[in-house]
Amino acid sequence: MSDESTEHFTLPDGRVVRVFPASQPARPEHPGIEEPPPCEDTPQVCPSCSGQLVYPVSWEERVGDTWKLNLRCPDCEWRGSGEFGQRIVEAFDDVLNDGTEAMLNALRSASRANMEADVERFITAMNGGEIEPMDF
Repeated sequence: MSDESTEHFTLPDGRVVRVFPASQPARPEHPGIEEPPPCEDTPQVCPSCSGQLVYPVSWEERVGDTWKLNLRCPDCEWRGSGEFGQRIVEAFDDVLNDGTEAMLNALRSASRANMEADVERFITAMNGGEIEPMDF
C-alpha cells in the first residue's frame, strides 16, 4: 500500500526504511477550549477551570481606552480573547507583576536553599577527608 505521505529513509548500511504516518484526530489550529469568554473584571481567572494563572499571549490597543487581549490558561489550556478597559488592564498588569515577583522570590529562595545544601555537603566532605588536592 503506497501513500503520498509515506517517507523512505536509507540507513548507513544501505537498508531502506519506510515510515508511515500515524493517523491523528483532527486538531484545531489552536488547541484548547474556546468557550466561555473571559470575565470582564478579572481576566486573570480562567472561565473554564477557575485557575488564577491566565496570562496574555498578545494584546492590541483599540480605539479609546480599550485593549484586545488574547489569553491562555496554563492549567486547562483554555484560550480566549476579550476587550478590556484601561482600568482593568492596569489592574491585570499589577496582578501579573505581583505574580512575577512571587516567582522570582520563590526562585531566589530555592536557589539559596540549594546553595546552602551544596555548601553543607562540601563542608561535610572536607571534614570527612573525602576531598583531596587532586579533586581540584
